[in-house]
Amino acid sequence: MSDSYSQQPNLETIGNKNGMRVTIMDWGATIISLKVPVFGESEPREMVLGVKDPALWSTQNCYFNATIGRYANRIASSSFEIDGRLYKLNSGATHCLHGGVDGFDKRRFKLIDKSSDSLTYTLHSPDGDMGFPGNFDLTVTYRVGNDNSLYVHYLGKCDQKCYVCITNHAYLNLNGKHSSVLGHTLWLDAKEFLPLDADSIPTGEVRKVSGTAFDFTVPKTIGRDFNRDPQLLQALGYDHPYLIEGDGTKPFARVESDDGKVKLEIFSDYPAVQFYSGNYVNVGGEVEARDDGRIYGNQNALCLEPEFYPDAPHLPQFADVNPPVTPTAPLDKFICWKFTR
Repeated sequence: MSDSYSQQPNLETIGNKNGMRVTIMDWGATIISLKVPVFGESEPREMVLGVKDPALWSTQNCYFNATIGRYANRIASSSFEIDGRLYKLNSGATHCLHGGVDGFDKRRFKLIDKSSDSLTYTLHSPDGDMGFPGNFDLTVTYRVGNDNSLYVHYLGKCDQKCYVCITNHAYLNLNGKHSSVLGHTLWLDAKEFLPLDADSIPTGEVRKVSGTAFDFTVPKTIGRDFNRDPQLLQALGYDHPYLIEGDGTKPFARVESDDGKVKLEIFSDYPAVQFYSGNYVNVGGEVEARDDGRIYGNQNALCLEPEFYPDAPHLPQFADVNPPVTPTAPLDKFICWKFTR
């Protein structure tokens, strides 16, 4: 079997009694397809971006719907210290993004359990992998509920202290077709966000969303205030961490398709969510859309990635909500996407 990323992928499909179907690829424990029944439509509607042939997943460099690790988002200067020891990360760039040049999105996970509605995968990351300390073992479980939810649970154990942040980089488009998402309506239960510098690294400031283009506490279309802020002009759109509160029992976000037929609630027990409006989908490589073969454009999807704060190793003032994994304190987090009418 080929060890080249995305070649000879193993696919598994799970679902529920309503006709919701989710297909997962072992490379990156990646969501290849997420189809949800929509009232009045004869076929379930596709909710995520993707290419027609999973074996061609390597033609995209946007991390489409993959498991991200060891550390999702950015770590400044591709390094951090733990207990006085410096760790240099293999990022191939000034700053480390999504775990480095060979992150978890490009690894073949092992399927260890499956049923009609759930899949469980594991991945072993050895000590020194991409520069991160400790032997790290990750278990990822996907489960489809009869309430049209997709729940994913992350359990990560490490034999050394290490900064870890695992998420899913789902590229959502609730229109079910190749289209812009600037007409999607978004509500975010977040009163604060983290401003970024020119390299998309948090400055350390916490800024109120009230009175700014970043305010989604009252639902509005993503495009309404698009680029009406220096931060948005710098990032070519939304690509910022919002601070969320709670234990995951209430949704932190609601998204509605342009036609109003699909509504999505998102839950998580992470302290932040990166809201990304797909500003670079068409930067650095053209990807043919699976539904019509045309090239995906920027803002053809949105991402809401629950996670710890970006660059948390360099933000000690927020250490209480961004703890490292230790041999006695594993990573134990979840994300849930729930589709409603």
